[in-house]
Amino acid sequence: MNLAFVYAQGRLSRYAKTVEGAAATEFFYGGVELEHKGHTVTKFEVGNGTVDKPWKHIAELLYRWRLLPSRTNGALLGELYELYPQLNQHDVIVATTTATAFGLATLKLLGFVRRPIIAIHCGIVNYHLTWWRRKVNAIALRHMWTQLFGEGELPGILDFYHVPQSQIEVNQFGVDTEFWTPGDNEGDYVLAVGNDERRDYELLVRVAAKMKEKVIIVTRRKINADIPSNVEILKGGWHEEALTDEKLRNLYRNARLVVIPLVDSPQPSGQSVCLQAMACGKPVVLTQTEGLWSHTMMRGDENVIFVPPGNEKALFNTINKLFINSEQRKKIGSSARQTACIEGNITAFAGRLEALCHRVLIGEN
Repeated sequence: MNLAFVYAQGRLSRYAKTVEGAAATEFFYGGVELEHKGHTVTKFEVGNGTVDKPWKHIAELLYRWRLLPSRTNGALLGELYELYPQLNQHDVIVATTTATAFGLATLKLLGFVRRPIIAIHCGIVNYHLTWWRRKVNAIALRHMWTQLFGEGELPGILDFYHVPQSQIEVNQFGVDTEFWTPGDNEGDYVLAVGNDERRDYELLVRVAAKMKEKVIIVTRRKINADIPSNVEILKGGWHEEALTDEKLRNLYRNARLVVIPLVDSPQPSGQSVCLQAMACGKPVVLTQTEGLWSHTMMRGDENVIFVPPGNEKALFNTINKLFINSEQRKKIGSSARQTACIEGNITAFAGRLEALCHRVLIGEN
């Protein structure tokens, strides 16, 4: 197949490092793995704001008036419009963000994009929408095939948008288990990673204030709490050179355990961090939210330890017990690594995406 992958700004600068083995492949959502399987994959990037045509400003007004789908602003629509002749030369277009998916669907409705669109959506059940934008989003969703990272979102989208069930499915996300691997040492700190707005770092900081152990939090988010002396904040994100994948891998490897504190939500949050840590053989303490991506993959007290949302006492007790219990850490970490390799790897994700591409093409023909 001849596939077009449309990424958000910043992805393509990582590609050379991925080829060298210095960065994980999951940031390309299966594109690298499908290349390895012999498919032609052309990578496009949008979000640079480089297109400034007069009609872009009209599109921006329509977006502000909520007449276009969510996140389909004029700048993004302008970039996608410039790309559509190239995109139409491919068998399938894979949109890796909701913004690009809705923008491409808009251009498809206008007759510009003529190839089938497969969208990878995450979090659209959390949008606060007017009645009209809900209708516009639903129309856009009917002009694409959707894959979701977690099963927690599926019922809400089916109920809220009334999308045909044949056009939407769950494809559990996976990570590069050949990159995220265990190390030889175990350090003396608790690690938390992530920039998702659903991270409950305020809860974690309150818990850390009662602990003597060191806590490292890797995030760009502002934490609205007093930071105790045993908490170190490292600024970082996937697109920042200051924290490369190799440096993050070392942080995972040298942590005693990883904690992912979340507020409750139907969106699958913390999925990639959890799987990365599991692939590195680390025990993970994870908030069990409504949006847990898989109730069969994630098995409490076997390959992960669950805590309820917002429960400070439960989080404190769980971290403390796990921190001093080396036997439990080893048992859960070993099971976590096995789960990531078998059920949570990016190759399996790419295979399910490939199968959908084939089904879509058969349907189109």
